[in-house]
Amino acid sequence: MFRERERVIDLFEMVSGQRLLYNFMRVGGFNQDVPEEFFPALEKFIRQMPRYINEYEQLLKENEILLARAKGVGILPREMAISISASGPVLRASGVEWDLRKVAPYSVYDRFEFDIPTGTVGDCYDRYRVRVIEMQQSLRIIEQAMRDIPSGPVKSDVPQLIRPPVGEAYGCIEAPKGELGFYLVSDGSIAPYRCHIRAPSLLNLTALREMMVGWKIQDAIIIFGSIDITMGEVDR
Repeated sequence: MFRERERVIDLFEMVSGQRLLYNFMRVGGFNQDVPEEFFPALEKFIRQMPRYINEYEQLLKENEILLARAKGVGILPREMAISISASGPVLRASGVEWDLRKVAPYSVYDRFEFDIPTGTVGDCYDRYRVRVIEMQQSLRIIEQAMRDIPSGPVKSDVPQLIRPPVGEAYGCIEAPKGELGFYLVSDGSIAPYRCHIRAPSLLNLTALREMMVGWKIQDAIIIFGSIDITMGEVDR
């Protein structure tokens, strides 16, 4: 999969000039338009990626080693997933059909057709399967976005210093790991009086102890990996 990862990073680099730490999006749009060669490269990747996903499926979906190590291992029941405020693939693998792009659409997601993959058991295998299917759904979304993307300006005329009205606000998106939210309190100045980030990795991690009970050290690796956390999010 590193083969396709590098191609995705190439696309990010083509747009932003960075391979890992991207600085492209702005309040009100982008800092610049994408280069002419971006969309042909993206279209080529979108055509080829389904074949690569089929290759992953052939290698892993019915692999007896993966089945033995992941099926029935590290189960996160539906009720517990909801009670700890899990989100993203971790929540959906436990059978909860919840995706902010569907239940509370933002941006232009209400224009796209895509499905929400869910699991039935909530084990490591379901968390793996949900993520594979999400790759397929992401391709559907990108294809529709490429077809419907409008022409015109790529950014709005936004002042460098913004003074939000006094009050509080919460905004969130469906990030790859779950609900990524930002809570801001404004006192009318250019800096937030208070800022809190709801990081999905931290909340998804809280179920780890219960998921580990009854399993061996060798199972801890796959259970921990199936949550797919980013330590920077947890530390923050």
